Formats: sequence, C-alpha cells, structure tokens
Amino acid sequence: MLKDDGASTRDVAAIIVAGGSSTRYRKEQVDHTLPKQLEMLGDLPLYLHVFRTFSLIASMHTIVLVGREEDIPIMEKGVRDFGTPVTWRVVKGGLTRQESVYNGLRALDGHSPIRIVLVHDVARALVDDIVILSIIGAAREHGSAIPGIEVVDTIKRVVDHEIVETVSRENLWRAQTPQGAKIELLRAAFEAAKASGFHGTDESQLLECIGEQPRLVRGSDLNFKITYLADLERARYIVKNMQAIESLVRHE
Repeated sequence: MLKDDGASTRDVAAIIVAGGSSTRYRKEQVDHTLPKQLEMLGDLPLYLHVFRTFSLIASMHTIVLVGREEDIPIMEKGVRDFGTPVTWRVVKGGLTRQESVYNGLRALDGHSPIRIVLVHDVARALVDDIVILSIIGAAREHGSAIPGIEVVDTIKRVVDHEIVETVSRENLWRAQTPQGAKIELLRAAFEAAKASGFHGTDESQLLECIGEQPRLVRGSDLNFKITYLADLERARYIVKNMQAIESLVRHE
C-alpha cells in the first residue's frame, strides 16, 4: 500500500471513467470492435490495469468504475476475480463524459467516510502513485487540484489547414487526470452545471464555474491519453520494459 500522509483513515474515492465508445480509436481499425478500455495492457485489460493502480493507495476507500452498459458484467467479473480490499462498484455511464462522472458521483451517496474524490480517465492508463498522491495531498490542502504538464511546443491556431495565428505558450498547461476535490465541492460543481445545463470538458472547468480555483500540480509525461492505436502500442512498449526491469531487479 502507498501512503497518503494527510490521512490516517481511508477517506478517498476514485471515479474511473471507462465508458467511452472509443470512436477515434476504433476508426483506425475497420474490423476491430473491441473498445480500448477492454484492450490488454501487460497482463490486464486497460480498465483493470488502472483499477489496480488506484487500489494500491492506502487511503483509498472506494473505487467506482463507470462503464458502458454492455461492459458492466465483464468489468464486475474482472474486478471480482482480481480481488481487492477496497470497496468497489461498476455503474452505467451517461451519454457524455460529464454525465458519466455524475453517475459515478451519485454512486458515492451514503459513503460517509469519503472526503476526497478523484476523477480519472481510464485512457490515461499509465498514471502512477506519485501523481495520485500529489493530487490527494493538494486537494486536502487547497480544496481541489489537477495535474498538468507545461506546454513547451509552439502553438498554432489553424483554420482550414492554414495558420492564422501563433499563440503564446506562456502560462499554458495541458490538463491531465486524476482531478480531485473535496466531495462537497465536486457535488456542488456538478449540481450547478446540471441546473444551468452547462457542459464542461473536465471537472476543473465545472469547479471554476462555482468560483473554485483548483491547484495545479505537475503531472507526468507518462500520464498520456490513449486515443489512437499508436498510443496503445506505446503504452504496451513502456509496460513491457518496466516489467522487464522489475524482473531483473527481483532476480539480482
């Protein structure tokens, strides 16, 4: 178990969003129907690889997997066979990512020990404990937090394949997940968005809309999003090499 110095009890929940249709991923593969969340990464399907990472956090109390309705039996069996000391549930996703996260948040109703909630995209399968623990710690101290990577590339605004502007990269960061917040803040943000009909791109944007300013902490270059087949192959290459190194260390 990986310690979270800010807590002496298990009071963290993670909502892992694994209900996407993988449209861009599957578009590359005419004869391929398997959604990326069920693809294998190392010795586990993607959703279970991510589940395992979060389950190793000592302060983790509950993990909610949000999946497509047709995948729920598969995921439930996978987690059950995997075995874990944390409380877990698999719930049906919504039509949008925001609706899916809201469903996951609703699944936490009645879980009184929960103080911090993390929301993570299953497509960021190589998230590590350092990032997770950093977000938990920052959310405890500041109320909410997200990981990010500073933009280092030159940014171009393009219209119809023509460059219309070079955008300053000063103070620009690429947001990652998990994004975390105290549960009452996250609930307030989602309820406000639902009441106003607002649809944001991530939890941070919803929190910003209620006046909350999430703390930005440094993320990881390995915490990239698997969007296309090439991304999955890159992730598999990284995991294969990490497993080879771990095997060498064990046998030294």
